[in-house]
Amino acid sequence: MQEPNSATGRPPRADADGADASPQSLRAALGALAQQAGFSRLGVARAHPRPEDLERLQAWLAAGHHGTMAWLERDPERRSDPGRVLAGARSVLVLALDYDCDAVRSVDFVGRDGASAPEGHGWISRYALGDDYHEVIERRLAALTDAIARQLGPRLSDDFRGPDAPPGPFDPRRDLRGTVDYGPVLERRWAEEAGLGWQGKHSLLVHPQHGSFFFLATLLTTLTVAPDTPTLDHCGSCSRCIDVCPTAAIVAPRVVDSRRCISALTIETKGPLSEEQARWVGDHVFGCDLCQDVCPFNRFSRPSDEPALRPRPGSVGPQLADLLSLDEAAFAARFAGSPLRRAKLAGVQRNALAVQANQGRRVTTAGSDSGALDDASADS
Repeated sequence: MQEPNSATGRPPRADADGADASPQSLRAALGALAQQAGFSRLGVARAHPRPEDLERLQAWLAAGHHGTMAWLERDPERRSDPGRVLAGARSVLVLALDYDCDAVRSVDFVGRDGASAPEGHGWISRYALGDDYHEVIERRLAALTDAIARQLGPRLSDDFRGPDAPPGPFDPRRDLRGTVDYGPVLERRWAEEAGLGWQGKHSLLVHPQHGSFFFLATLLTTLTVAPDTPTLDHCGSCSRCIDVCPTAAIVAPRVVDSRRCISALTIETKGPLSEEQARWVGDHVFGCDLCQDVCPFNRFSRPSDEPALRPRPGSVGPQLADLLSLDEAAFAARFAGSPLRRAKLAGVQRNALAVQANQGRRVTTAGSDSGALDDASADS
């Protein structure tokens, strides 16, 4: 005998093949569909307000840690309650997409100080070496949404949304809402609850078998899907990510001050950098990976098999002179469909000039030190 659906109080409806619409059956089906759509993993959480997330977000905003990202101030209450994003939301589907590659780790290229790259070269963050992940994920979300509508929609009775919602057939425009990291959803917090990892001390999600080099997307739904079990925090006493940050941007475990974060400085900050900010950039042209590179769990990370996320030619440790020689047309051609478009040509060249100046100071300092040693040797 089938158990009644908790949303309707009635037994789940079976389709022509005998497949039912129970929360457990939907969880199994969604996991398979997510894999078919090209995602690496799926986790599920029950949709509900999270007042603790609202409190945490408001404290972070009040401290000014969001820096120039003013859009994060808009409607924080909505970000902590999926029901305000999708009416009648019952489940949060969280999707992971791995993006690691075989390229050298930044810690071995720019050094642990973030400022030891080969002269004339800079660093582009690992996530930005290939195509823009937003576009890759959006295509996969569209494929998954279509598959859910075609394969799971027919299983559902007209009252699947529960007794308090108007009855009617499944409609993806009404019953699904997909977002990447630009949407009003705190995806890392939901990913924790959905069992896809825990929030590391660098604030990014860490999976015990896959590390942290993966993107997250969410799909809110009115479907009642069996939730997964949250993952325990395995950071323990480790503080490698905090210790390696050259600008001390991780001001407390899981609290990042974006005003000091190299990724935020090189990507989100518009206009000129202050002299201090330019020095903080070190050898980074776009983004920073140091806190992830030193995480012990990333020894388990494996390269993605997604061609669109593989490094483009010349993206690993690019030559500063090449970047500085680009005009608007050349930049648009070289970085078409790339995350670097977010910083625009002006931002990329501003950062490249900062790296160039930082490297120039190192050469001058090294020359001065060498001269001082020669003088000391002569005097002796």
